[in-house]
Amino acid sequence: MTWTTAISDLRTLLSDNGTDKLRYRKAIVGLQNGTNTTFKTFEFRRLTPFVGATGLPYGVFKNGVLTSVASEDLPSGGFVLSVAPANGDRIEGTYYIQWFTDAELAVFLKSATQWQGFGADVTAIVDSFQPSALKYAAADAYQKLALRWAEHLSETYRLEEGPGEQIKAAIESYKGMAAQYRKEAFKERDDVYTRKGEANAPAWRTVAGNFREITPKR
Repeated sequence: MTWTTAISDLRTLLSDNGTDKLRYRKAIVGLQNGTNTTFKTFEFRRLTPFVGATGLPYGVFKNGVLTSVASEDLPSGGFVLSVAPANGDRIEGTYYIQWFTDAELAVFLKSATQWQGFGADVTAIVDSFQPSALKYAAADAYQKLALRWAEHLSETYRLEEGPGEQIKAAIESYKGMAAQYRKEAFKERDDVYTRKGEANAPAWRTVAGNFREITPKR
């Protein structure tokens, strides 16, 4: 059978489905001076629209009350409020995010497919090698996530409530998860072979002994 659920399987492993990552009443990034209306969520790739939101519980809230959003850009997390909040107003948002697009997951899976020697077609990976392929792709995903947060650390989080140390810790965590998934991928791939965990071992073992030279009798 061909592996037609690879992308959804990887998304499930990464807990990156549409309702996996809820951000509830989270602080919003932006300058509050009574005139600015342009803000954004901390995270990128917001799935939940703010325009037309009716609350319960999704939307942007000013001092606990749902406020109107005039326009937005979901991939960047940016949005424009209909009315500028005053300095001191508490602006929060409740929304879902997603780390990766299907196209990105397909790239990670292609890398895993090539690593296993199945060419570039992920559907060709047989059942026994699928778990290790998912782990390898997950390692690439977490590595990409760490790089993404590192790139944007000095851009987004230099504003109000910028959690510098918190995000730095998250980057290190993502790096660690990438390394762990990579390690598990190699082990699970090797365990598919007959000699569990010894895929690189020779098919037989040779025991070298000691030999004593014997002088032939004349």
